[in-house]
Amino acid sequence: MRRLVLRLIVATAAAAVAAVTAAALVVHVLGERDRLRTASEADLAALVSLAEATADPEALRRGLARTAAGREGRLAVHVGDTTIGTSRLGTRGADPPPQVAVEGGTVLVRDAGTAVVEVFVPGRTPGAGELGLAALLLGTGALAAGVGAVLSLRRLRPVLTDLAALTTEATAVGHEDPPPRAHPMHVPETTALARALGALTARFAEARSRERRLAADLSHRLRTPLTALALDASAIGDGPAAERVRQTIASLDGDVDALIRASPAVDAGPARCDVVAVVQRRMAFWSALAQHGGRSCEVRTTSPSAPIALAEDDLAAVVDALLGNVFRYTPDGAGFAVAVVRHAGWVSLVVDDAGPGVADPAAALSRGVSDSGGTGLGLDIAREAVEATGGTIHIERAALGGARIRLRFSEAGAEHDDPHEPRAWRLWRTGSHTP
Repeated sequence: MRRLVLRLIVATAAAAVAAVTAAALVVHVLGERDRLRTASEADLAALVSLAEATADPEALRRGLARTAAGREGRLAVHVGDTTIGTSRLGTRGADPPPQVAVEGGTVLVRDAGTAVVEVFVPGRTPGAGELGLAALLLGTGALAAGVGAVLSLRRLRPVLTDLAALTTEATAVGHEDPPPRAHPMHVPETTALARALGALTARFAEARSRERRLAADLSHRLRTPLTALALDASAIGDGPAAERVRQTIASLDGDVDALIRASPAVDAGPARCDVVAVVQRRMAFWSALAQHGGRSCEVRTTSPSAPIALAEDDLAAVVDALLGNVFRYTPDGAGFAVAVVRHAGWVSLVVDDAGPGVADPAAALSRGVSDSGGTGLGLDIAREAVEATGGTIHIERAALGGARIRLRFSEAGAEHDDPHEPRAWRLWRTGSHTP
């Protein structure tokens, strides 16, 4: 990679030097022409002053010899019919113009009393040799740049191949796919990057393996106390309370079985569930518990189905977390209501309660924070689930007088006008009652 960058720098520098040199050559030629005219005008002015002071031919010849233009044969003085020096105009005519174009340049003419002084200024333009040299310099620079670019592209192709292979490997790691076959790298930098990615992949796989082992160990450890609870529950006898305990133990037993059988689902496809179906299934448990506790319970749905891009178990955990908070943090006998509303590409899950409300909504949505002595994970679980679908969570004042937790899930397959809308925003609508 360093060689590639060095070649590009050298090629660019060669092209820049050639272009600057060619431009400097042309500027130098044009500058020489301006300097020659200025010097010629100065010699002309000196000889005009001398011719105005004297008409002596010897004095004028000595004045010509003292100027560069006179020594080069470009300066002449016309006194009467006598011409001293080299004239480009021939014999003096009547009232010659101050500047006369002749072959090879320009003649400047000035009156000096009874005499007339002329100086020849040759036209200096870039010649064929100078223009050829400039073209050679530019061509050399362009050739150097082209050769450097071609060589660099040849070296760049293996680098692009390495980066494409590394991208494929990183994508596979992100999707928890088996790592692809090792691809040989071509430059030291991509080789080092491949080694670092390989080490990261190994650590990621090890961490996931430890996580699965921990879940399996924990599940097996839970198996023994669950079995004991099941045996004790069978000895309780009949009745609503006994049946409720046995259902709870069966539910826990099913969850433990799911943890034990957990394995990576590579081809499971995108998650999807029906909010109405999940809510109705979980409310069969919570409504029975509410009836036993003397709580009023209402379930409303405005659509027969409401699909969202979330796994059923994850949504069930959200419902359990929200209703668990109702039973845990509201007074005995406080009623609650659950509603599912589907509208304009959104599915709203609303849980109202008749409790005291939420004193600090912002803190309640922070992980591990609770002002009621709990774990502080219930609302955080709901927030993460709703944000995973591109939705939002709101904490408001319920019509029942307590808190309203409103989750707005993005409906599966729906497209919304503003893709840059924040994934989560929180509201606390204050009413007449302040918690």
